[in-house]
Amino acid sequence: MKDKTIQKEKHNKVEYRYYEMPVDSYVLPLLGERWITNYGTDSLHFHNYLEVGYCYYGKGKIMSEDKVYDYRDDTFTIIPKNVIHRTSSNPERVERWEYLFIDTDSFFEYFYRDDHSSIDASLKEKLEKSYRVSSAEDEPETAALIRLILDEARTRKSFYKESMKGLLQAFLVMAARVSETEQEEADEPERGLKDNRLDAVLEYISTHYSENICVSDLAGVCHISETHLRRLFQDEMNISPLEYINLVRIQAACHALRTTRKTIDEIRIEAGFDTASTFNRNFKKLVKMSPLEWRKRKKEKADYDISIYKGW
Repeated sequence: MKDKTIQKEKHNKVEYRYYEMPVDSYVLPLLGERWITNYGTDSLHFHNYLEVGYCYYGKGKIMSEDKVYDYRDDTFTIIPKNVIHRTSSNPERVERWEYLFIDTDSFFEYFYRDDHSSIDASLKEKLEKSYRVSSAEDEPETAALIRLILDEARTRKSFYKESMKGLLQAFLVMAARVSETEQEEADEPERGLKDNRLDAVLEYISTHYSENICVSDLAGVCHISETHLRRLFQDEMNISPLEYINLVRIQAACHALRTTRKTIDEIRIEAGFDTASTFNRNFKKLVKMSPLEWRKRKKEKADYDISIYKGW
């Protein structure tokens, strides 16, 4: 669909919405009546996984930092992790969406575990640039694949997990191909260096959060001064680099508390916190309970929740 450049909004609140992946899985489907709702004007936010959305019926706009896309019935979206966006629709209209959140790192690690080529790295690189809002009319094959994956997750027929693996691979390859074609056609200088630099910093944090990261390390990733990095990060994310690192670390700790039998102290160390007091203070600030309370509550529930960190 045709997109229009819009002036970037300043001083907006941005939410980091992280999703907990089911145990031993690399895709989280959000299905059913819960997603038939009034979406109104969503807050600016970004996720920790690749987001794929399918609008069965609805009408509105999907906005990124510098573009706005119209959507309608049978529109699909592909939004890479760490990309700031929001949905704006008629506040009086009920819409039906369903979503897939895909852990592409885990998926490719599984799928190419016996292949030592660089194909998985190349695909992941393309997918990181695959922001798309399109329609079943314009891209019928891609839309059909998304609906098939959603249907497999919903009906859970015999061998549905194996079916989803193949469908996911086909979908991700198709999305990467489209991204590659658009990248070749794009006027690269117009994109600017700012987004590129921030993308590199966010990726660095996602893979090094357990280490002792300093702002100087992040500045070195994109070859700018610490002062420039702090200003860039605050302008783009409305949060400081160190606050964001803490969010990623607490997210990792929440996942480990739910999915492993490791001690809280082991999890604290692996998440990158040097002391128990710092870990507990940050955990309570963001999750509103202690790590032990959170672990006990999760064990009492058979399903998983969506956790949202916000408030900056």
